[in-house]
Amino acid sequence: MVKYTLLFVITLVTGCSITSNTTQKLPPLEFKVIHIDNNGSYSGYISSNETVEFCKTFILKKSEIISFFKQARSATSREYAHDLTASNCYTNGIFTTETGKKGTWKIDRARRGYIHFNNSEKTNYYYCFKCKSTLFYESCDLECIHG
Repeated sequence: MVKYTLLFVITLVTGCSITSNTTQKLPPLEFKVIHIDNNGSYSGYISSNETVEFCKTFILKKSEIISFFKQARSATSREYAHDLTASNCYTNGIFTTETGKKGTWKIDRARRGYIHFNNSEKTNYYYCFKCKSTLFYESCDLECIHG
């Protein structure tokens, strides 16, 4: 019995220490240009109590967008699409980095975001637990809108 318990503990510790190869540390982006195409928009893709009028209050400034991507951690496509709570309220646009890379970005009210680089199949997904703007939902708010 002790042998099996020890084997279980070793397996558990080893399994928890292995890092998924789908999660990676993303390099910080240095934006040269951030353009906002839609601010306070409503997608209608998520089942929630959010309304078009409610989403009109989700207005991010360029400084908040830059701060979001600097503070956010990387997320896998699985986390972004299935594990993290989503919101119909979003803002999105286009960007150019200091190195000349261009693409599109999106941030929703539930603190999820992504960056997609033009001419690439690559999309970087983000979640920003540290973002403290009152425009983002707190965890207790999420229960109310998705409950």
